Amino acid sequence: MIYSQIDSSISDILADTKKIEYQGILFYLIDKSHLDQILLLELEVREKDIELGIEKRNHFYDYAKIINPKYPAFKYTLSMKHKKKEIFDPQKVKKALPAEFEIWKNRSRAYLRREIDEPQSNISEQQAKRLIDELESKISRDEEKFKRILADFDSYDVVISTFEHYTYYPALYYVMELGDGKTKASDTHLRKDVPNLLWFRDERPFNELRANDKMSRIIQTFDRFCDTIYAKKR
Repeated sequence: MIYSQIDSSISDILADTKKIEYQGILFYLIDKSHLDQILLLELEVREKDIELGIEKRNHFYDYAKIINPKYPAFKYTLSMKHKKKEIFDPQKVKKALPAEFEIWKNRSRAYLRREIDEPQSNISEQQAKRLIDELESKISRDEEKFKRILADFDSYDVVISTFEHYTYYPALYYVMELGDGKTKASDTHLRKDVPNLLWFRDERPFNELRANDKMSRIIQTFDRFCDTIYAKKR
């Protein structure tokens, strides 16, 4: 097994599963046979990582998000929810700082460019140059601070937090069938960089489903076109 082949193997496994695109994420409803293939692939990645001395909490993190490997879900809802990030552990903060600075720098430049290019912004060429120069000056000042902190990290208390910055991410609410008539509801944020996989099995009669659950069944089994039309050949 070669790492570069994992993405291709996942695509092959998911080729005949139901794919849902929602707010920039890819969400798949998979059955037990697909789940077993994905878990086998995850095991191969984990064993290879261990063989190479790579320590990770989630060895499959770079390839897919396996939401419910133990129990099937029989209902779900997609929505947008606020997600915050808070890192207090010094070693984790130190490791994350370079990426945080790059994200902020690129996001700031992209936001200003969108503001300048907005047709109704009325920002003149001279004003745009001034705004860009001000941002670049701020980036330079903050980069100097950033370098000083990294160079003498142990002399600082540093925390990474989005407490004052509201970010919304796609989220999933789902209910699992535990057996013996027991169920469990849970929720999780979905990832935009990898496929999100929900083991889904709903055997309830269609006429007993509520409206939302009916739509979940329809989304799973019907073809969609023109955004709002779902069809299935009899």
